[in-house]
Amino acid sequence: MPKKAPAPGRRPPLLQSKDFTAYLNEKCAQIATGDLEEVLRQAETIRQRAAEEAAARPRMQRHAEFALMLVEEHEAGRAPQIPLYTIAMMGVALLYFADPLDVIPDWIPGIGRSDDALVFELAFGLARAGIERYCDWKSLPTQGLLLPPARPVTRARRPAARPSTVKPRRR
Repeated sequence: MPKKAPAPGRRPPLLQSKDFTAYLNEKCAQIATGDLEEVLRQAETIRQRAAEEAAARPRMQRHAEFALMLVEEHEAGRAPQIPLYTIAMMGVALLYFADPLDVIPDWIPGIGRSDDALVFELAFGLARAGIERYCDWKSLPTQGLLLPPARPVTRARRPAARPSTVKPRRR
């Protein structure tokens, strides 16, 4: 499918969600146990930053706290049935959130945390199956964590052909 040209006078965005998705998948494949230990060392800072965002971005606060809880449970050996992909994805999202000098530096008023919120949304979407499994196991609601599943694109169905009343001819 050819790419759609931007409107006259407008440039396409420099970064798109597919770029962040590629970043998350790449880092998820590279994350190691030591990286998760680094997340846990920064847990208090992550909680503090998440609390600071509670008023402006309550969903991002919930994402950060949930991801941290999942990583802590995994590191304590209390969530062995959760896929490592899910744990790694949460770890990557938390490390991104903890870094104040990411794609959009966090100190820029109004927009500094928007890339962090996008990273959490994408990470939670990519790790959806593991998050749902964890929530089912812990009897936690997924409301406020996961976006509704994308509805599959379906074609309009044609009405079924009526049976013919004309009998076929014999030869």
